[in-house]
Amino acid sequence: MSTVAPARQAPDTSASPGIKVRRMNFEFGDDIPEFWFGGNPFLTALHVSLSVSFPAGERYFIDSVRQYETEVDDPELKERIRAFIGQEANHRREHTALNELMDRKGYPATAMEQFVADRIAWLQKNSKPEENLARTAALEHFTAIMAGAFLDHPEALQKIHPALAPLWAWHAIEEVEHRSVAFDVYRATVNDEALRRRTMRKVTLFFLLVNTVRTLKLLRLSGNLWNVKSWAKGVNLLWGRPGVFRRIIPRYLAYYRRDFHPSRYHHDAEIEEIKRRYLGDRA
Repeated sequence: MSTVAPARQAPDTSASPGIKVRRMNFEFGDDIPEFWFGGNPFLTALHVSLSVSFPAGERYFIDSVRQYETEVDDPELKERIRAFIGQEANHRREHTALNELMDRKGYPATAMEQFVADRIAWLQKNSKPEENLARTAALEHFTAIMAGAFLDHPEALQKIHPALAPLWAWHAIEEVEHRSVAFDVYRATVNDEALRRRTMRKVTLFFLLVNTVRTLKLLRLSGNLWNVKSWAKGVNLLWGRPGVFRRIIPRYLAYYRRDFHPSRYHHDAEIEEIKRRYLGDRA
């Protein structure tokens, strides 16, 4: 059981915590084990599935927000947009390095990454700008609440190999830091509540389906598709006890409220502890 207090509700506000652009330049050596998340094939495959989507996904987020940057009048939001772009660009680079590590371990991570890039390019081309921004706001909420879950449960981060834990800790910190940017740009420009909710429903189905299929494929490639022990331990961590993902369901559902704002959930104390533990002087 985590000793860190859960995220707390706060009044709605358009303010976000400080957004710091950090260049990390992680190095991932070949001595990192194949199953680097607690020696668990299922948990490793799930997080590799997420990682292969980040390089193209973060580029999509940047492009979607930039499309509306000139329509934003608030100088404070403009500054946060620039910081958001800087953070997301760094996420792309570091997850590309992780995907290359998994290539060296015999997984088609870069090929999967390219598949994602091709699909996103098609989607971007065949969507209206407001649809792209609505998807970005929805997916940024997904990443922010998942990141917040790991900040609330540092025991989960501690299961990741020491060479990779700082990557996931850093990414989680920055997802929470910039959690409001895409949403605030959407509210300041498009502000279509029906589109926002409708898009989240579609994004949810797509997100769950795609990551399930990729995780199963990676497990099959590793020979662990029917590893019952791995599944049981992984599912318990995420959905049982402590239930890292189970506990974020209310935060996900909050997105459909008319008065929703990403800054309702604060992780200030958790972020400071994770910074101290994993980032040191790069915090």
